[in-house]
Amino acid sequence: MNVRAAGAPVERPEAGKMKETAVAPPEPTSAVSKLQAHFEQLDENSLLRVARAVELARAAERRDPTDEQILETLRPRLRNLRPARVPTFQRSICMALEIFLYDGDLHEEKRKGALARQVLNPWWRVLLASPHRAALAALEGEYGKAVREQRWSDLPAIADRGVIAAADATNALLAEAQKSYGRRGELSSMLGGDRALEDMREIGVLLGLHSQLTPALERVRRMAGVEGAGRIADFTPASVVAARTAYMNIHDRGADLVEYFFFGLMTLLMQPFQALRLVRMLSQDLSHVSGNHPARLIPARLFSDLTRTLSEIGKSSAGPVMARRVWLLTCARLVSDAQMMIKGLAEEVQVEPNPEWQKLLTEARGRVMQAVDTFLAAAIQDCAVVLPVKPLQEKKGVEVRLEPDMAHIPTEEEVGIAQAATVLFTAVKKLMEQEGQDRLMRSKEADLEQRLEIGINFRVEYLRARPKHMVALAHLRGVQKVLKGLPSFNIIRDLEYRVERTLDRYKN
Repeated sequence: MNVRAAGAPVERPEAGKMKETAVAPPEPTSAVSKLQAHFEQLDENSLLRVARAVELARAAERRDPTDEQILETLRPRLRNLRPARVPTFQRSICMALEIFLYDGDLHEEKRKGALARQVLNPWWRVLLASPHRAALAALEGEYGKAVREQRWSDLPAIADRGVIAAADATNALLAEAQKSYGRRGELSSMLGGDRALEDMREIGVLLGLHSQLTPALERVRRMAGVEGAGRIADFTPASVVAARTAYMNIHDRGADLVEYFFFGLMTLLMQPFQALRLVRMLSQDLSHVSGNHPARLIPARLFSDLTRTLSEIGKSSAGPVMARRVWLLTCARLVSDAQMMIKGLAEEVQVEPNPEWQKLLTEARGRVMQAVDTFLAAAIQDCAVVLPVKPLQEKKGVEVRLEPDMAHIPTEEEVGIAQAATVLFTAVKKLMEQEGQDRLMRSKEADLEQRLEIGINFRVEYLRARPKHMVALAHLRGVQKVLKGLPSFNIIRDLEYRVERTLDRYKN
């Protein structure tokens, strides 16, 4: 049998910790600790037989606390062995959410496409305590019977029906909570807070999309040669084609489906920026589409879809999906691809004047320009990360203003973020120049110049009063790298020259 677990791959224990356990086992002082000590002495095959027997019993019958205790003692070794698991009914339903789960505490700000794993058990308890528990209990009984009778091929279909029932129950409970503040407060309390309630809403959406979303993402993973819950190291041409086919099939079936497809794809890829290969492939497809075919709009729509996805990820500094530096570089590549896409469309219109092509070009330009402000704001903000500031607060904790943080030396990661921000800023500037929108850039350039100039002037004056101040010098070295990456406009080169002179003066 090969039944995969719905939970994420469990982290392997550190080698040092495993050795310590083997050398100095805990003194058996209870039945559980004695059991654990016994399991540690079993050979690998015996241990796997025990684990499979317990998991089969757990999946086939009502949960017994003893099963959980036994599995808890087995988990340290199972994390290393990673055998095929026998999922419970609940775990099989949660497989529909696996790609979007992350371990750890809840983030302060909820971001689409990121669900805290710790919310799953409270959410499930809410369902089982609701009036909708009968439907789920019946399906769980059917699932357990199939396990007892070893009808493994029937399990996926039962689990899919369970996903639908869980989605209906989740959405029904949320709808009731919307009608009553009391019910909403009760639901929030059972889940662990309003932040967990937001996760529950997203669980309902994802379970509803499961039948279309999961097969599309699994096909991409399969074509990349990845099995189980692994991530894609190389977005191969075959997997790009699978993603292209999936996108073309779903791009007009609703914004939620498209958006979560990209959230899932970004999570699957070890290098999220590789998702931009879709833009290039579909832009190339455009030249082979004749007549008034709706596929002509796909590159422009794809840009818009990816832009929304990246903007949502960027709200929480990229969260668990990708590092901020990678996010900025991904946005820069997306903007550069959009520039080439519009240029290609414009050339097509010039060669073959066509009202439909002109309409397509207008729509593509409109979608691209809508994204410019978001990317520019991010680039300007992150260019100044090497000139850190901190809030000054009154006694009551109210922020009144920001002042330079002269106790913080920018890390290598922060310098990398600032340099990536210059790449994004330059990409947007090239796009705007191509489109004849230079005037719209001037205010943004002036904003960036002012931020950098104020920050640099403060550090220079600070050094005059405190020569060789290590933090001030570190700030100037970081901003020097930023200035070198920015395009030449107005006072940028003057600022770069001033920073260089200051660093030369205080280097000894």
